[in-house]
Amino acid sequence: MTRSRTRRPAAVYAVLQAVTVMLALWLSKHFQVARLAATLVALAPTLPGAYLTWAAYRDDRREAAADTDAKVKTLAAVVTAAETRQRAQLIGPGAHRIDVTFHQRTEPANNATGAAAHGRLTDIVSYYQNLRPARLVITGEPGAGKTLLALDLILGLLSHPGRTDTDPVPVRFSLADWNTEQPLQEWLAHQVHQQFRDQGITLTDATTLVDGYRLLPVLDGLDEMDTDATPAGRRRAARALEQLNAYQAPTGSAPVVLTCRTTQYEDLAGLDLRMREAARIQLNNVSPGQAAAYLTARSTSPTRWRPVIDTLTTAPAGTLSRSLATPWRLNLAATAYEERHPDTLAYLREPDHLLTLASPSAVRDHLLARYLPAAAHQHPTRPNRYRPDQTHRWLVALAAHLATTTPTSTANSTDIVLHQLWPMAGPRRVRTTDTLLAALLTLAFTALLMSYAPFPSSLDQLFGVSAAMLLAVGAIWLASRPRVQEPQTLQLQRLRSPTHRRQLAWTIASAFAVGLLVGLMGGFVVGFRAGLSGGFGVGVGLGLATGLTDGLSEPLQNAQPTDPRHPVRDDLVVGLVVGFIAVLAVGLGAGLTLRPVAVLAVGVGVGLPIGWGFGWYSFTGAGRRYLVFLLCSRGRLPWRLGSFLNWAYEAGLLRISGVAYQFRHRELQDWLTAHPTP
Repeated sequence: MTRSRTRRPAAVYAVLQAVTVMLALWLSKHFQVARLAATLVALAPTLPGAYLTWAAYRDDRREAAADTDAKVKTLAAVVTAAETRQRAQLIGPGAHRIDVTFHQRTEPANNATGAAAHGRLTDIVSYYQNLRPARLVITGEPGAGKTLLALDLILGLLSHPGRTDTDPVPVRFSLADWNTEQPLQEWLAHQVHQQFRDQGITLTDATTLVDGYRLLPVLDGLDEMDTDATPAGRRRAARALEQLNAYQAPTGSAPVVLTCRTTQYEDLAGLDLRMREAARIQLNNVSPGQAAAYLTARSTSPTRWRPVIDTLTTAPAGTLSRSLATPWRLNLAATAYEERHPDTLAYLREPDHLLTLASPSAVRDHLLARYLPAAAHQHPTRPNRYRPDQTHRWLVALAAHLATTTPTSTANSTDIVLHQLWPMAGPRRVRTTDTLLAALLTLAFTALLMSYAPFPSSLDQLFGVSAAMLLAVGAIWLASRPRVQEPQTLQLQRLRSPTHRRQLAWTIASAFAVGLLVGLMGGFVVGFRAGLSGGFGVGVGLGLATGLTDGLSEPLQNAQPTDPRHPVRDDLVVGLVVGFIAVLAVGLGAGLTLRPVAVLAVGVGVGLPIGWGFGWYSFTGAGRRYLVFLLCSRGRLPWRLGSFLNWAYEAGLLRISGVAYQFRHRELQDWLTAHPTP
């Protein structure tokens, strides 16, 4: 393929080169006054170069267009797989879903055309495709199924028989993460890059896709951007709507889908803040017939549910019907009352107990109290790994922490991000512990250095101790800071790129040269040979460590992991690798001047402090702070917190949004906050 692309430009270049040479010779021979002729003679040979430049530009444009189309196809496949898993997790066992209905809510002005008065889940794709412009706002009560409707729309658009390669790819984003001081399209590009970097989507690719309107933003959770106490003028949701109204495509208002709770959206609409040129729909309550059909399908013994179903049918406005009017509540009921004894397999409770509860709030609290142990017992692979009282206590601690977190441009009250949890144990306590550990470890390493590293002279000893103490001061200062670096993650796939390989080589060479220069300067103090060997060790260590962190690692916001536990893990790995490189480098430097038996002692005594300081303090830090947080949280949280959270996700108690865990539903989070004991 490369040969076919280059053959024609090469042939044209040869012909043009021959013609221009002959033209230049003819002009120089037949013109006596040379200004014009000399100019032509000088410019004529540049014609082939101009052609090649144009040909290269043309081919690059063609390749870029083809590459963009390939990236769009890749993106569509990845989104389909990911959102299929997410929908299955929300629906629960058996893949039974309710065909919820909705109706249009006409706004005073700026409504999209083509919106029908009524619709249902199974028709959401055709409903959306009829809108002009293709802008939709999905509102509903808590648990009504807004996210599930958005997921069905995404998957329906991606699998639609009439879909073409030019249709945009719907991608879901959590609005809770948006710092609205950042322009919408810039934020979208960064989010796409974060979510799909493992599929080769660079920031440039993401920007091209967003600016070319090859993506359909599905923005979930406008209501999660602020608290009820946030003043109207400071609400991020208000600024988000302003940017969405300014989001324009060449043909008019750009397509977008937005979800929000009804109350919060109407509060904004009361301030004349709404998404313009859009159709707004509101999800209806689940009808008694739909609820009966769902409970029958979820149960292995439908006769147990007959009293509940009869009550739902005969008293559609009664307490039970109002309490089980959303898919979320029906899922709670089915999960709680399908729990069985692990030994006898007998049902632990009968659904007719629901008939004895006097109010919707009583039904809610009753179901939520039984949902947690039932979900734990019905874990698909590891049921009862944690006791129900432990699970309740640990989740309460996390929910209480989120309750004290005020949504801002950089944080919100729904995300459980491992490397951001450390203030939960008390900011001052964690920082003090981190600082004390830094001091103790540096003192221990310095004592090891003094005991086992052979120094030829007292001046060498003073130089080594001074370097170790300087490192100790730096580590203690970094440990006491209120902020730590974002987690670093290795990007070994960069080695596949010639550009990144050249950048890595240049970074290593530059740092190595700096290390040698430091060594030569030290030679004037401790002797040329010792200074050169020390410089060699510093040069190798600094070069490899800097090259690794700058060339093969990235802050978390530029490399989205596939598991919320990966940021901490990767950050610790980067620190350990840098530390190992420092030990190796110091050992190599010491080997130039010391006996082989002393190299190990120097490598451990000098290399470990340098590696520890460089690795977990100078270059990383989030993983170290997370470990200190776990140490300060003993008794309140499990030591293997990440494993517990992942287990809770698999049990259906949590969900995953990017690098964060979230409670399965905000109602569950709020209930745990209000009920600290099982």
